[in-house]
Amino acid sequence: IAGARTADGKPEYEASYEINASLQISEPEFRHLVSHEVVPGHVTTFAFLQDLFWRGEVGFEASVLTMNTRAAALFEGIANNAMLIAHGVTEVKDLPDRDLQIGVILALLQDDAKNEASYLTWQEGVPQQDVARMLRRGFLVSEERADKLSGAWGRHPLLGRMYLPAYRAGTEAVARLRRRHAPEAVLPALYGCRGLVDVVTLNGLLDTGIA
Repeated sequence: IAGARTADGKPEYEASYEINASLQISEPEFRHLVSHEVVPGHVTTFAFLQDLFWRGEVGFEASVLTMNTRAAALFEGIANNAMLIAHGVTEVKDLPDRDLQIGVILALLQDDAKNEASYLTWQEGVPQQDVARMLRRGFLVSEERADKLSGAWGRHPLLGRMYLPAYRAGTEAVARLRRRHAPEAVLPALYGCRGLVDVVTLNGLLDTGIA
């Protein structure tokens, strides 16, 4: 919330980017990852909320955006729909480039892998190496992805139980809303411009026509 300001005092959003050299994903997946993490995904979401908080349009919660919450599920849903939002389409098949379609589909498969890793680890008690092998075979994730999702993330008591399943749930929720509502209604609501919302309260906001 601190940092640089414009001449009239508004915050200039600052972000640092690091590329993980150990990341093993395809070029189409990387293109999707940029839209997920930067524009119009997470950085865009948080830039809007930072500015809205500074102007007093949303409350303190907008300045403390935590993981493992209903808001986090919404943020991941926005980020996973970012490529579709950027191109103004609601279906993967309508993206203008085959590589973009492949990148989004592979990302959705990875979300399914996150769900599977969470279930196998915490419900079934499957050993990590077996979970990793199932993810590689069933969801086309790289060896590096399978190791992370079955290990550091999957076995974490919060990330593994709560956050991994949030990706797919948020993605589907945002996709449904984008199919049902016009962009001029749904996009400002998604980015917090109609008030701070989460993956549950956003439905009511749109269905009542307030947005």
